[in-house]
Amino acid sequence: MKKDPNSGETTPDHSLPRSKILRGRRNFERLFEKSTVYNSDSLQLRFRYYADPAEGCFVGFIAPKKRIRKAVRRNKIKRLMREVYRTNQHFLGDIFSENTFGMHAVFIANKESLTYGDIYRDMIFLLKQARDKLFILSKKSEKKAPDNINRLT
Repeated sequence: MKKDPNSGETTPDHSLPRSKILRGRRNFERLFEKSTVYNSDSLQLRFRYYADPAEGCFVGFIAPKKRIRKAVRRNKIKRLMREVYRTNQHFLGDIFSENTFGMHAVFIANKESLTYGDIYRDMIFLLKQARDKLFILSKKSEKKAPDNINRLT
């Protein structure tokens, strides 16, 4: 949370630093070999849940060359996806505030003729689905943690 300089109230932090962008071939390979997939009309969300919070929460954005031929268009779509995620990452923020697990995710564009409105609508839909699934997974991991501790002692 950041403080709004004009008022004494705090506002949500809408930044998406480079350190939160998924990078590295190995990370993408792990994500594509085993992940949960949700689809919408124009986007696909793949994410992988990690019980270890050291994995962190990282997100990537892909505009495949097979579907979107022109590099200029691919770059624009990736910029739009980053912007929509940046302003709506609070959908997942509540779950990660406890910092009890990690997640790697990637958004993949499926169409060439995407507008900001299309991306916004589909990303909100996918983020809500992911939030619901992560909430269930986090509750399951909380229930398992005490059992593991009792077995070790």
